[in-house]
Amino acid sequence: MTRLQLSVIGAAATFITALLFTLERIAAYTRWHALVATGVWPEEPALMDILAQNWFIPLFGFTALICFFMAGNSVKATTMKTGTTDL
Repeated sequence: MTRLQLSVIGAAATFITALLFTLERIAAYTRWHALVATGVWPEEPALMDILAQNWFIPLFGFTALICFFMAGNSVKATTMKTGTTDL
């Protein structure tokens, strides 16, 4: 894979990670506000373990990191004789 392809995959995985994390936070706070409105939950929620609840967030985050590191390490060797690239 080329550097551009790995970078695009890493950016897409980062976007998916951020989107999933945001949607999980919205769902958690919507539920909390509904519980507070009914009087069931009187205090503010503690630190939520969103990363432990949805395994896709760390999975896509790890994939993004790996793709970005692979994109940073992928270089094309050029030969001085012909100017062509060796894959």
